[in-house]
Amino acid sequence: MHIDMLRLYSRPGLEPGQVGRIVSKAKSLGLPIVSLDTEFCFNVENGASLKGEQRKMVEWCLTENGHSMGPAPTLISGGTTNLMIEVGPRFNFTSAWSTNCVSVLKAAEVPGIPRVERSRRHLFTLSEPMTPAQLAKLLPVIHDRMTEMEYEKPVESFDAGYVVKPVKWIPVLTQGRKALEEINAELGLGFDEWDYEYYMDLYKNDLKRDPSDVELFDFAQSNSEHSRHWFFGGNMVIDGVEKKDTLFRLVKDTLDKNPNCNKNSVIAFADNSSSIVGPKQTVLSPEYATNKSIAAGGPCALIDTDITIDLIYTAETHNMPTGVCPFAGAETGTGGRLRDVQATGTGASYICGTIGYCVGALNMIGDNKPYEKPFANEPYPSTMATPLDILIEGSNGASDYGVFVLFLPSSI
Repeated sequence: MHIDMLRLYSRPGLEPGQVGRIVSKAKSLGLPIVSLDTEFCFNVENGASLKGEQRKMVEWCLTENGHSMGPAPTLISGGTTNLMIEVGPRFNFTSAWSTNCVSVLKAAEVPGIPRVERSRRHLFTLSEPMTPAQLAKLLPVIHDRMTEMEYEKPVESFDAGYVVKPVKWIPVLTQGRKALEEINAELGLGFDEWDYEYYMDLYKNDLKRDPSDVELFDFAQSNSEHSRHWFFGGNMVIDGVEKKDTLFRLVKDTLDKNPNCNKNSVIAFADNSSSIVGPKQTVLSPEYATNKSIAAGGPCALIDTDITIDLIYTAETHNMPTGVCPFAGAETGTGGRLRDVQATGTGASYICGTIGYCVGALNMIGDNKPYEKPFANEPYPSTMATPLDILIEGSNGASDYGVFVLFLPSSI
């Protein structure tokens, strides 16, 4: 399906360090790569009909400092010693970058732009033509296989061609647990013994109807390790007896029931974060905060005020997303940290974050460590990012989304 797509090209593309890493990685794989030049392409849905000031506004919003922007590509491939590869986000998922970009365009009063995706165009100079097998080795070097794809031709539509499946009803009332086990195996829902018992009782005895595959899939996501508040904050029934306290309440009570034993703690788990007593600091604040004769919220002077700034800390683990797609996984983890800190309460502010990695042997080119030699030729899962990619792209993803990141790598 063809839609009103505007393609704008921007130079330079990737930073020199990123280009250098791609070339070095490609050469280490024995690929005939001599050099690499890149540019960005902005695919603006419903953008081709924009004219005048709105077109200028779109270009202004997308142009970075020092970058040139135009409607025609500057990198053109030709001959057998040049190879052009364009990669970008998969069509079936709108990227977070696109969501932010569309929000900026709306704020700039450019209406009717539902999606903007940025792709990367790579022009490789080759010492000899590449074989299909060599090309298959090169693609994973330049894009994230989980979230991105190769654009074999200029994007005309973000339609991925997928057809929405109809809702499927699971015959629990007639087939019992067997029906749940089959849909669990088909969709990979990860149900355990407790899940089977709970859902059988819920649908047979309480709801008295069959569940849909959509409902069960949603349950599987809600029951993931990232969404366990319903468990820790829910009523506990053990051996048929409902307990007075939830698991979260028991954790919080260690502070509430011993106020004189620990004077360093301020909050024991408000949402996902806790707090300890911080230092006194002098800050500029509205005078009405300390002078009650001044109406709150009205005009007043800013004065030096001594306040206690308590420290908030929270932790976020991201094993699977970072292992599969390091940049997006670390970016998501940083977003979780931002959210958890600010959900603690009024005045909670995200200042900085630390990020640590526990990875395998790096096997860096020209810098092999003695303890890495036994693992140099060990096979590595093709579905996982390499340890070096996790350190580099994970760090890029965390710092891209966060304010400040202290890099703490750990190689084992």
